[in-house]
Amino acid sequence: MAKRPFLITLIGVLYLLMGLSMIAGGIGVAFLDLSVLDPDMAGAGAVIGGGVLVFGIILLIIAYGFLKGWSIMWYLGVIFSALGALGSLFALPEAIFMLVINAVILYYLFRPQVKNFFKV
Repeated sequence: MAKRPFLITLIGVLYLLMGLSMIAGGIGVAFLDLSVLDPDMAGAGAVIGGGVLVFGIILLIIAYGFLKGWSIMWYLGVIFSALGALGSLFALPEAIFMLVINAVILYYLFRPQVKNFFKV
């Protein structure tokens, strides 16, 4: 097995931290009572929080896959970075930092040693 590149470890840890923070946020939002703002929004916090929680769990799985070198995670990393960069384009100029980060991650994922690690 190819040696894991340092930046892949860093990206995996960042996915781990994002996943944990999304799980915590999702749990927090799930228990918000949005009906105080608008009676029609009763239960909306649970739905939104549940979605954020699921996304956080997906990020934890991606983090683990990055650290283990699962080839499917390379594809998911490319998809998530491309979508993140695309989403950042709609929030410019405030999202320039996220656009640059996602572009750098995309570039890095296509480096030969990284593709070799993921066996793609």
